[in-house]
Amino acid sequence: MDSEHLSVSNYCACFIDLLGQQDALRDEGLMPPLSNENDRQEFLKKVRQSVGAIETLQKQAEFLTQRSEHALSIRDQLTEEEIILYDEMKKAKVKQQRWADGLVFYSSLQTKDIKCPMSAVFEVFLLSGALCFLGLANKQPIRGAIETAWGVELHENELYGAVVAKSYELESKVAQCPRIVVGQRTIDYLNGYLAEKANAEDKLALYNRNLAVVCIRMTAIDQDGYHILDYLGKTFTESVTHSESRDLYKMAYQYICDQYDSHRSNRNSKLALRYTWVRGYFHQNRHLHA
Repeated sequence: MDSEHLSVSNYCACFIDLLGQQDALRDEGLMPPLSNENDRQEFLKKVRQSVGAIETLQKQAEFLTQRSEHALSIRDQLTEEEIILYDEMKKAKVKQQRWADGLVFYSSLQTKDIKCPMSAVFEVFLLSGALCFLGLANKQPIRGAIETAWGVELHENELYGAVVAKSYELESKVAQCPRIVVGQRTIDYLNGYLAEKANAEDKLALYNRNLAVVCIRMTAIDQDGYHILDYLGKTFTESVTHSESRDLYKMAYQYICDQYDSHRSNRNSKLALRYTWVRGYFHQNRHLHA
């Protein structure tokens, strides 16, 4: 490592984990002989249940990223003067790092070259919330955590440092059920923009502040006291899922109920309680998706 060229900055990152992979691979080892077609098809079925689910998650993430960039782009409708300001606002980009059975969305928060880091933070919220909602609707649940801390990219799309450790810790130890936990450092970072005095002439500062307000409104405090990404809430629905939320809600809710019934029948109290928790969150917000 050449420390003279090491660039360290604060990052916002969301660590996302595809649930169920440990159970899917629990009894697996070397490939079976595959001496006949039945053995081959049985083995491929297991592969699809694990590797196929990961591939689907990656494709959904890629699709949502491209869709987000297209939906938020109004560049062609702007004047030359407005385009300069718009390009500055959109300079911050979300990167994606694939990680075994999950992935990490992240963006640097340094303001030397990027004046609107909140643009990317907002997109991290958008992408992770949409993936969590879609995961339940598609019967491939995820859980995750958004946190803010220092990090470094030793290589392109390879993030290391405290931000990865902290987001992973929240995902693995706190999230527990299909939800996106938002760490306290991230909440403090967002509140920092709200604490700054608004200057009507500084459009970039106002843009950062307004996006911070939207991100805060996209969070809620869950039953255990942790902030979560409120993907069923009014702000997220109006900003991201719109009319699509109704069909997604129905599919996701049915899957949640099926999972609860299954784990209850099998007397798996740990997972039954987790899906009871998620079902309660859906009950709380059902009026917004009727």
